[in-house]
Amino acid sequence: MSGQAVRARRAWPPRPLTGILGPGETGWAWLFALPAVALIGGFVLYPVLNTILFSFTDFNGLAPARFTGLDQYAALAGDSVFHRTLLNSALITAAATVLLVCLPLPVAYWIHRGIPFRRFFRAVLYLPVVVPIIVSSVAWKWMLDEAGLLNYLLTTTGITDRPVAWLSDPGLAIWTVTGVIVWRAFGIYLLIYLAGLSTMPDDQLEAAAIDGAGHARTLASIVIPHLRGSIVLSSVIAFVAAMRMFDEIYVLTGGGPANASKNTAYYIWESAFSYFKFGYSSAMAVVLLVIVLGLVMAGLRLAGRSR
Repeated sequence: MSGQAVRARRAWPPRPLTGILGPGETGWAWLFALPAVALIGGFVLYPVLNTILFSFTDFNGLAPARFTGLDQYAALAGDSVFHRTLLNSALITAAATVLLVCLPLPVAYWIHRGIPFRRFFRAVLYLPVVVPIIVSSVAWKWMLDEAGLLNYLLTTTGITDRPVAWLSDPGLAIWTVTGVIVWRAFGIYLLIYLAGLSTMPDDQLEAAAIDGAGHARTLASIVIPHLRGSIVLSSVIAFVAAMRMFDEIYVLTGGGPANASKNTAYYIWESAFSYFKFGYSSAMAVVLLVIVLGLVMAGLRLAGRSR
């Protein structure tokens, strides 16, 4: 074989021009991702780091921040209101997460199986999601007032003898707020489950029907295993959303009565913008962030092991 043929063979295939004239595939990928990275850094990472720094100061928004070390965290350890808000957050989050993960599942199954007027029911159940939170919360506050529509219906029909203090009873307010939260977010998780069911082969449901499996057996043996990924996703979204819930509490109860419905997110806002304790509220935000991240990571790890 001649020397020219050997050189021609070594030159084939030709070298890609991207490594010579441009940054290459990895470089182009980072270049295209740069706007998103900049947005995340500017609107997520920077505020988080700034909050962590403020948690070690006594910053009040007016005077320059003064470094105080762990004083804010020490104050949190002895703050009974903060402890109460953590308990309220745990109760709201546990109830809302369980209800929002469990209740939409059978409804999505029935809609997927083709019940009459399923498009109508799907639209009606999703409607609260598109209504502005403040508008729906004000409407619920009017209906749940002691002289509101719900108590009027309960008393006129003889179900109760006197109006129910939905929003002013310390033992009832937190569950009323949780119910409103579940009502508003129900359609989101219904849509997640419907999307998961759309990928399920119809022959599995038809085979279960031919074998005589009831709806409960079909849900437990076929639907739930198929929707395991959707259930994990719904659990994480519901948990994080419930832990940072603010709007409904602000409009319906204002954290009352006697801090009965005040969660940690509301207490963070109150400390910062009502009492100008930005350092103290930053310390609470850091504690809440650590709790949420820790529980989410633990939940995802357990979900991964169960597969």
